[in-house]
Amino acid sequence: MTVRRILSRFGGDASAVVRSNERAILLFLVLLSLAALAVFLHYIAFVLDGLPDVIPSELPRP
Repeated sequence: MTVRRILSRFGGDASAVVRSNERAILLFLVLLSLAALAVFLHYIAFVLDGLPDVIPSELPRP
């Protein structure tokens, strides 16, 4: 094998590794954003549940 051929095979292997690392990072970021969205929605529901009712269920008595 020539040096050029060895280097081109090494470069191809290295680019495949980089692509798989990019996929792993992308998957991690997607999962992290889904977890952050779930926590955000949970706290929004918690805060909204604690607010008073806009229309009271009983009419005020005079």
